[in-house]
Amino acid sequence: MPTSTSHSSKLASHLPTWMQHYHRDWLTGDITASLIVALLLIPQGLAYAQLAGLPPMAGLYASIGPLLVYGFFGSSMTQSVGPMAITSAMTAAALAPLAAAGSTQYLILAATLTLLSGLMLTLFGAFKLGGITRILSLPVIQGFSAGTALLIALGQTGSLLGTSWRGDTLLTLAINLPSALHHLQLANVLFGLIGLTLMWLAATPASQLLVKLGMSDKAAQLAGKILPLLVMIILGILLAGFDSAHRIKTLGQLPAAHFASSELKGIGTLDLSSLQSLLLPALLIGLAGFLQSITVAQSIAAASHQSIDANRELLALGNCNLAAALVGGMPVSGGFSRTVVNTNAGAQTPLAGMLSALWIVLALWLLLPLLAFLPQALLAATIILAVSRMISVEQLRLAWQFDPRDGLAWLMTFSGVLLLGPMLGIALGVGIAIALYLWRSQQPHVAVIGRVPNTEHYRNVLRHRVDTTLGILAVRVDENLYFANIANVLVQINAQLANYPESRQLLLVLSAVNSIDYSAVNALKDWKKTLSEQGITLHLAEVKGPVLDTLRHGDLLDQLAHAPFISTYAAMQTLCPPELDYSI
Repeated sequence: MPTSTSHSSKLASHLPTWMQHYHRDWLTGDITASLIVALLLIPQGLAYAQLAGLPPMAGLYASIGPLLVYGFFGSSMTQSVGPMAITSAMTAAALAPLAAAGSTQYLILAATLTLLSGLMLTLFGAFKLGGITRILSLPVIQGFSAGTALLIALGQTGSLLGTSWRGDTLLTLAINLPSALHHLQLANVLFGLIGLTLMWLAATPASQLLVKLGMSDKAAQLAGKILPLLVMIILGILLAGFDSAHRIKTLGQLPAAHFASSELKGIGTLDLSSLQSLLLPALLIGLAGFLQSITVAQSIAAASHQSIDANRELLALGNCNLAAALVGGMPVSGGFSRTVVNTNAGAQTPLAGMLSALWIVLALWLLLPLLAFLPQALLAATIILAVSRMISVEQLRLAWQFDPRDGLAWLMTFSGVLLLGPMLGIALGVGIAIALYLWRSQQPHVAVIGRVPNTEHYRNVLRHRVDTTLGILAVRVDENLYFANIANVLVQINAQLANYPESRQLLLVLSAVNSIDYSAVNALKDWKKTLSEQGITLHLAEVKGPVLDTLRHGDLLDQLAHAPFISTYAAMQTLCPPELDYSI
């Protein structure tokens, strides 16, 4: 008869590894970090919900369920999941054409969008598609982030200054600017600018000053996150005490917290066209959120010599979004600033995030009436300060300096986001990344190689002092061969044959070729016939196992005079025995 101990051990085996091996020594760090992150999440959740066009409470709901879920599914020990600026802006851009912000239909669409995004990410994780982020190059990611951050900052300027200035592109912002300027009031402008300035001073300059005074970098960074919150609280208290005329906009009374989403029940009321219109935005928001999450998780894990499972992160983020949808939240992802704060504050395991969710629930229970006095201008300032870190001209300079094509990809993605909006901007970024890959792979490096004297090594004749053999041309292809580049490869090799007209043996060295497709194989077969008509015999050398397996599916190998040579040296020894070696 099974004992209670065996039941307990079976239950424990289903828990995450960190729970099974939790050390009591970790608890202090997890509790401390959870309190600090909760302090950050409350104003950020409120602000990002408004950025997404949702009621402020949606941001708090989305800060609770996902943190609890991530602890069971995630592979990062200190990742902090919740609403983020970029995914919030993309949510607003996706839903704005479909319903009025804040309406019941808008809330239903937001919950559906979050649900679809979660389902897609979970499906990708189940099929182990964690490498999906590799379709985006770093310049494209940086350009997208910078463009979206600039749009967000400009869009929040209206709330900062107490007027309504909205737009998901530069054009719509420019069109709406005259009306926004017309409704400006001096009190709102002064309060917003003073609040932004004080919060900025409490962040960067204050942390730098604390370091100069002897505080450690980690402690100063934490102080730089907490001090702006203290500024917000102090200004909110002063506003409540002195603004009897209510000239400065505040959040106002918030509804009582409830964690049963009624929005998902409304999915059945959506027509097919509305659901179809959400599919691509759900995919792109999920992609952008996962990209941000995995980047943050990997950078933090690398610093602590831990590893991140991309497929587990897909499953975790998918389930986090499902949880957010169930409580009436919004799309969520891992956040860089919160995760850094969580790490620096001493978090050791995901328990810190789970405890943060608990503190937010307690805050909703005890402090909800006080949140009504938070000035909207200061929530906008929170967003502006957060996204301003993503705008870096230095990234463009470095990318352009390294390769103008990378700089061009950065600029095109950045400009695309500003002109088309975040949704089409990231789609454009994916297109640019694919086009950049095709552009580069269509122009592969092809080198004539010769033997380094007194060795068995062969190197590029243009870069090294090597010996070549009269009548034999050895050419190395430094790219995978596929339909888009095979024609260019053959053109380059034919040009080299023209430079060495005495060649009667052509040795194609495929040491850098990892794959070859059907189109490339057939092009090689046709080309071999042309070479034979010119009296030139084609040979292959250093063919990798996977490429050789692919070639065996066809008849190209049967048409060669020799089986592929294991090395260039072995090929040259066979094609030109030492006694017939006419090196030049």
